[in-house]
Amino acid sequence: MEHILNAKGKLAYALVRPPGHHAQPTQADGYCFLDNAGLTVQLGLNSGSAKIAVIDIDVHYGNGTTEGFYKSDDVLMISLHMNHGSWGPSHPQNGSIDELGEGRGFGFNLNVPLPNGTGDRGYKYAMTELVLPAVRKFDPELLVFVIGQDSSAFDPNGRQCLTMAGYSEIGRIVRELADDHTEGRLLMVQEGRYHITYSAYCLHATLEGVLGLPNPLLEDPIAYYPEDEALSFKVVDSIKLYWKETVPFLRV
Repeated sequence: MEHILNAKGKLAYALVRPPGHHAQPTQADGYCFLDNAGLTVQLGLNSGSAKIAVIDIDVHYGNGTTEGFYKSDDVLMISLHMNHGSWGPSHPQNGSIDELGEGRGFGFNLNVPLPNGTGDRGYKYAMTELVLPAVRKFDPELLVFVIGQDSSAFDPNGRQCLTMAGYSEIGRIVRELADDHTEGRLLMVQEGRYHITYSAYCLHATLEGVLGLPNPLLEDPIAYYPEDEALSFKVVDSIKLYWKETVPFLRV
């Protein structure tokens, strides 16, 4: 984040271990001790940035980052994740669409719980129909992209079916938002992945999308992966309607 804030560059990727987006302000959680993305967001706010948007595509709900800014209207937190619910008393957040924030922060925590097996087309639909309009309406000064490859087709922990093409398309969309709203300033923070080999391919594809490379430099080892996007499209449409009816800054 300092690389961007000090005008040394507009793009930065933080390959950090362990992951962080489950770490809550007062406790470790989900293999995470410090919320790497949350700390960078707070650094940005402390440095004078008025509005920061976070897009988290890790397969699990970014509950720690959410908890840190749940009452803030300076941070728009959007998490796309599988619909896994709460993990227990120490992890009460369940990532449902009605966890919208509190007080001044109401409406600035937007959850997109996606059905298992959503795949490339379902994720693209969620990005274009939900994430793009919300970020454009919020009009941030900085954008933080929280990347997890545990949404991939080979991941043993996640239940989604993203391929390299899907990750590349998500990267392209996020870069488009950065170019249009933050003068290209985009910080990418690494989160979870559990299939080491294919995760590397998917990270490579994500960065290719962010960099706008017209042709992939690596071929996807998956020759073909069937998708049934009908259910995920219905879920996205339902969330879109709910946001329009419930979230104040998205009503107009």
